[in-house]
Parts: sequence; C-alpha cells; structure tokens
Amino acid sequence: MIFITINKIKSFNNYFTWTKIISLLVDSVFAPLLFLAEPQKRLFWLYLLSSVLLVLLFRRQAKTLKVAFTLSSSVVDLCWLVINQLLLKLWIAPFFALQITMALSINSIFIEVFGRGNFFKLEPFSVTLLFAFTLFIIGDFCKFLVHLSFHRISFLWRFHAVHHSANTLTPLTLYRIHPVEFIANSIRSFMVGAVVSGVFVYLFSNQLSVLQIMGVNLFVFVFNLFGSNLRHSPYYLGFGRLEKWFISPAQHQIHHSIESKHFNKNYGSALAIWDRLFKSLLLSKSESVIGFGLDSRDINRQTIKQQWWGVSNR
Repeated sequence: MIFITINKIKSFNNYFTWTKIISLLVDSVFAPLLFLAEPQKRLFWLYLLSSVLLVLLFRRQAKTLKVAFTLSSSVVDLCWLVINQLLLKLWIAPFFALQITMALSINSIFIEVFGRGNFFKLEPFSVTLLFAFTLFIIGDFCKFLVHLSFHRISFLWRFHAVHHSANTLTPLTLYRIHPVEFIANSIRSFMVGAVVSGVFVYLFSNQLSVLQIMGVNLFVFVFNLFGSNLRHSPYYLGFGRLEKWFISPAQHQIHHSIESKHFNKNYGSALAIWDRLFKSLLLSKSESVIGFGLDSRDINRQTIKQQWWGVSNR
C-alpha cells in the first residue's frame, strides 16, 4: 500500500510552480533548435548535413518526389513536437533516472536466482561494443513490434494515424506523434535499456560503466549518419540490394504512401530483417510514390484539435 505524505504533496506542488511551467514551456518551444546540438536527436546538425551530402552525392539516384509542400502539415509536426517535449519534461524524463536503478535490480534478481555472474572477461572496448550492438538489435526489433502493433490494433492505429496524416514529409515529421504513442515509445525505450543493461551488468560485472549505458549508441549514430533524415523528406533514395537488410529512406516513404497497395509495408526502423520475417518487406526499385497521407481528406485534418483524440481509420 502506498501512502502519500503531506510533505510529498507540498514538494510536488512546489515543483509545478507557474515559473517552472513557463520555463518548461519555453524550453519545449525551442526544443528543435536545441536538438541541433544533441547527438541523441535525429535533428543533430551532423545528421542533417550528412543527409544533404547524400542527396548531392547520389543526386542521380535520389529522385525528387513531386509532392506539394503543405505548410499546415509542418506546423502540426512542430506543435506535436512541443506538446510531447512538455510531456517528456513534466512526466517521462524523471522516470528515466530510474533506468539504472532498475538495471541494478535486475542484476540483483539474477544473482539471487542463478548465483554470481561475471562469467566473461573482455576488454572494456569489447564489452562496450557488444553492449551497443545488443542494445541496437533488441531495440530495433522492439521498435518494429510496437510499430506493427500500432498499425494492426485498431484502437492504437487511430493514434498512430496522426503520424501518417502528414501529407508533407520533413525531418520534423518524425516528431509528429500523438502522446499515447509517445508514452508507449518511451516505455519501450525505458524497458529495453533497463533489461539489456541489467543483463550485461550481471554477465560482465563491473566492466560496464554508467557512462557506457547512458551514452550514445554507436550503431544508432552510424544509422543516423546514413540518411535517417531523408526518410521524412521528398528525396526518394533507395539502397539497392542492401534493402533486404536495411530500411532505406525510399522504403520508409513507401510506408507513408497514400496508395493502398503500399499500406502495411516496411514497418522497420533501421533493419529490414524483421519485415522479411513478417512478410511485410517491399523494395523500392520498382515502386513509385505519388503522395503521402491517409487519404484526400488529410488537407482538412491539419490541426491539433482535429487530431487530439486520434484520427479515424482508413
């Protein structure tokens, strides 16, 4: 049974002062600018620059889709970004501080059930690399499963449809996410990080530091360098034969396509192997995209008010 003391209530009220709320709101509004300096964010300046360089380098292969730019769609992208950043700062971020605590708790449970761990002795760099690789693979698979669920379960789809209602794709569209999906993704990220970290702490004992656990994943960094921002853009760039292994920007644009033949294709984030296993992979070479969104009514869905309770099914 949980008891909430008067002091805790006062402490909670003190946290949510008007000054604090206004400060958080200002931070959320300017979040896109702050993202430019954060390697953990897709809008990090180096990732944006690498996407521009890829378009210039492969300008013959990167077809420019003839999709009209709609300002109202991009404004909604930005509004959802601000709303979710405010939610993150008010509620979600404090819980992520518990990730290390949960990882250590998992380690303690393993010790109690299976005895002392520390089975492997590797160089610190090898442990870090193995940890980053494992976290990337398991994280990518869990992203796929959550994404698939938001498409296949009708109740969840109406919230994920907010993302798909964008009829103009820009790097900001990544952040066009309903709070229901944003919370689900945050829980997924928290659980994957805590469980994988807990297992590694058990297997490698003190060879894994807090800095390694909380740092930028090397494999995510490489993925973001190779055109991650082109996924939400008008530049249709495929990876050729590599698309059987890695999801290209063009394949993700197919996922956003307004044509019904492209629905339920290419759910993957970075790796294409999950789509191959679930028979949802579609290569980009013989495909073309004529528009983005759910249907022709999307032009009338570009307000937060119309999307707050989700968007009706296709």
